[in-house]
Amino acid sequence: MSGASGASVSLVEATLSDLAAALEAGRTTSVELVAGYLNRIARYDHHGLALNAVPVLNSEAFAEARASDERRARGEALGPLDGIPYTAKDSYQVRGLTVAAGSPAFEHLVAGADAFAIERLRAAGAICLGLTNMPPMANGGMQRGVYGRAESPYNRDFLAAAYLSGSSNGSGVATAASLCAFGLGEETWSSGRSPASNNALVAYTPSRGVISVRGNWPLTPTMDVVVPHTRTVDDLLALLDVLVVDDPDTRGDFWRSQPWVELPPASAMRPGPPESSGSFSTGVPDPDALRGRRLGVPRMFLGRDRDQAWAIVPRLSMLELFDRARADLEAQGAEVVEVDFPALSNYERDRPGARNGVDRGILPARFFDAEMWDLTTWAWNDFLAMNGDPALDRLADVDGSLIFPTPTGAIADHVRGAFDEYNLDLAEYPVRAARPGVESGLVERFEDIPDLADGVRGLEELRRLDLESWLDEQGLDALVFPTAVDVGRADADVNPASHERAMANGVWVSTGNTMIRHYGVPTVTVTMGLLADLRMPVGLTFAGRAYDDIALLRSAWAYERASRRRVLPPSMPELAPLARVGRAAASGAAPRLAFSVAVEPDASGGTVRIRIEGETDAPLLQLFVDGAAAAVERDGTRFMATAAVPAAEFERRHSEWRDPYGALVVVVATAAGGASTGAFRAVGGV
Repeated sequence: MSGASGASVSLVEATLSDLAAALEAGRTTSVELVAGYLNRIARYDHHGLALNAVPVLNSEAFAEARASDERRARGEALGPLDGIPYTAKDSYQVRGLTVAAGSPAFEHLVAGADAFAIERLRAAGAICLGLTNMPPMANGGMQRGVYGRAESPYNRDFLAAAYLSGSSNGSGVATAASLCAFGLGEETWSSGRSPASNNALVAYTPSRGVISVRGNWPLTPTMDVVVPHTRTVDDLLALLDVLVVDDPDTRGDFWRSQPWVELPPASAMRPGPPESSGSFSTGVPDPDALRGRRLGVPRMFLGRDRDQAWAIVPRLSMLELFDRARADLEAQGAEVVEVDFPALSNYERDRPGARNGVDRGILPARFFDAEMWDLTTWAWNDFLAMNGDPALDRLADVDGSLIFPTPTGAIADHVRGAFDEYNLDLAEYPVRAARPGVESGLVERFEDIPDLADGVRGLEELRRLDLESWLDEQGLDALVFPTAVDVGRADADVNPASHERAMANGVWVSTGNTMIRHYGVPTVTVTMGLLADLRMPVGLTFAGRAYDDIALLRSAWAYERASRRRVLPPSMPELAPLARVGRAAASGAAPRLAFSVAVEPDASGGTVRIRIEGETDAPLLQLFVDGAAAAVERDGTRFMATAAVPAAEFERRHSEWRDPYGALVVVVATAAGGASTGAFRAVGGV
């Protein structure tokens, strides 16, 4: 490393503004950021703690980073996100990467285009490092899919998300563990809120149509939303400046495609007057946002509702956290009052006299079948057709048995009570797709599905009646409540006792269950801190009227600013920083870099030897194997390095459907002027 000077920026807990400032000041390059995050993924995610959050890496990440550095050197940076690495859930289309949605049935499906959110971030210069873990089709939470599942960075004895609805678990873990600058998750029931709660993150679930879901694998199109995961509310606002814009292409986005309910344009949801295209980053923050706000907390989420049929039993340490959060809110001038929650009680018929939408004639009796069977069958088939992979572009051609196979030894999940009808066999969808027609088959247009139009209108009416009119009657500005009442244990998939508690009300799904997303209720979740006994985080959720998103964001920003309860995960310290030559990306062309990687026999049997040989004209060459720096021997432009990695790490399986990770080699070459280029190779695995 002769001629090296300085060091890259710290990645642990780095905010988007930290990274943007470091790039702008020349204290790092995008290439160095990509290398730094890849080293953390290799050390803590694929090996070591084996968090298993980012199973798919983007082979173009370094090339995209180099392009970003070149733009910046020319004074043509695309904005504050240019050059910043992030991850996306495995259900997002990222052009050229697989889009498996965690399912063995789609392991080799290749995305032919970018999802809207990816498209917007690419245009802003952000770099997708890779795809994050999820259960098959997002139809669950912590069940194991084609890539296994992500594990908690806080306490390995507990789950990284709610057991039955936390499918963005990989996004939550990757963001919490500083394996990326931010993550893109999704939510259908609580799959965005739940990982945020269990990983001390910020999550935003928008009102219908605020962020386009075009290019995301659908699960239940009436409920699906994009959910950004960040470590601070300010970071979330920076993303919303990019993501909350009108998308003229509505295909693949049910709510913006359907003709029955008029939605406001996304541009109308930005702060300030509609014509201003206001900035979230500058228009949302308000230290006094909570002053004078009257917030209701449903007493059922505190275990104080004796009439609730499926009673919620909170953990004592969670109640202690909420009491502290309540005090934080009140100290900022909010009034917090305990209330009933008729929207949820009626939705679940959880007590005598509670009547759901079908009981009151607001929803058609057949709406569940129209929504969960007919619409999802159509949406999955349309996604495959729109994606355009010639190897698989029809749902009828899919092997249904591979969509959500039960992992070896796993307990079969069965939801109960009001949710019994959600016990669906996903293998049935390709069967239905092979039958044309509206009777349990595949329709040509979703508008032809019987009862769907009346059901969609009914969902909107139920939200107005049971939530928004009730909030008005109670004089409430919004609701605030713990995102979960307890945290499930990590062995919930194989231990009956753990499984039972993980499936308890308030634990199996984030509080509010399926009603929140079904009614299009916007929420913002911020951490309350760690449970004293488990050292696991729990979130605080702000929820309110449809399209009151800005007010919720302001409340969350003010609460976070006053409380600052996020705690770093343990045991994942900063890795040794990359060295530099002069000012990063100051001038000159990037150096040439080419290398090969091989596995050599090791007689000891306990280790695997990795040999790297290559060529570069760079004066500074840095080489890492599984996140650890390796000594490099140089002879002119030629270089060579070897490293020994534990065989147990090299061969460890993270999924019964996939090969081990093997070893990850990262190489960064830096020219005398500071320009860098990089590359990575996985050897002996995926």
